[in-house]
Amino acid sequence: MTASTPASNQFVITPLPDFRLGVSEPLPVGLKRLTTNELANAASRFYDGEEAFPTAVHGARKSTKRVRAVLRLVRSDLGKKVYAYEYNEMRVVSRRIAPVRDSFVAVECIDTLDRLYGHLLADGMLEETRQNLDLKRRNVELRAMEDPELVLSVVETFERAHGRYANWPIDQSSRPVYGSGVRDEFAAIRPGLKQSYRRGRNRMVRAYSDPTVVKFHEWRRSVKYLRHQMEILTPLWPEVVVGMAITLERVGEILGQDHDLAMLTEKLAADPSLCPDPALRSLILAIANQRRSDLQTAARILGRRVFAERPDAIAGRYEVYWESRDSDAVAALEVIDL
Repeated sequence: MTASTPASNQFVITPLPDFRLGVSEPLPVGLKRLTTNELANAASRFYDGEEAFPTAVHGARKSTKRVRAVLRLVRSDLGKKVYAYEYNEMRVVSRRIAPVRDSFVAVECIDTLDRLYGHLLADGMLEETRQNLDLKRRNVELRAMEDPELVLSVVETFERAHGRYANWPIDQSSRPVYGSGVRDEFAAIRPGLKQSYRRGRNRMVRAYSDPTVVKFHEWRRSVKYLRHQMEILTPLWPEVVVGMAITLERVGEILGQDHDLAMLTEKLAADPSLCPDPALRSLILAIANQRRSDLQTAARILGRRVFAERPDAIAGRYEVYWESRDSDAVAALEVIDL
């Protein structure tokens, strides 16, 4: 890549079909497997060369969200200190590479607006703005790749975290090397699952009561974490949990598009040179806001479905699923093609 490229790839990745526990897999064993694999993947992607750098950034940010979802799920068993440290590590490294992802998404947003509303505009009306945003994207990527500290620090953060997570005890009777360990009991995830669901539910209400960019982004983060937690817990009752995960995934995608459009309008307002024509900037703002309104309506419809239960009720329901996870009926569901 550049002088900042890591010297070697110490990880051998075992591809997994998705981010979920195995059927009858003990919780601490499964969570260690999932998190260490995500951290290994996040580090390894940065060894794939300059052309793969944007993909590496996107994949790394996705991995940090998945790891944070695990941390939130079992935070009561991890303890405050371990949880706070690990969560902050993932948040900081994600923020360091966020500008690369944000610059790429701005170009995608213009393409989306052109696809949706281009037939109402003069031919090529958005082309200059797109070219300016794409140039900015390339400059942001180049600065990041040439930063002698950025890539190395990001990779080292993932590698150090991998070492710590690999030392998570998987047996409560074993001597703790790092943290106190996670119980193979529903009690280990009940508080985290309940809190994730409650937070998503409450943040949905707040977003529509006070529809600001920040409030919708907070709701989106909660939806993403809960979505990954549902993915982890899929084997508990696939026919039900997969549907929940899919709905949350869709809500997250819709809210992600909404947030990206909001960031696009902020970029254009902060840097008028990206779109020198004030009339065109106003037009882009108008169609972006129209699209955001449509997206927020769609998210509200789906959000009401997924957050219809009370937190206590959903925690109780998933506890029943947990208790039957080793039954013959659940084992038979393993053959279902998801």
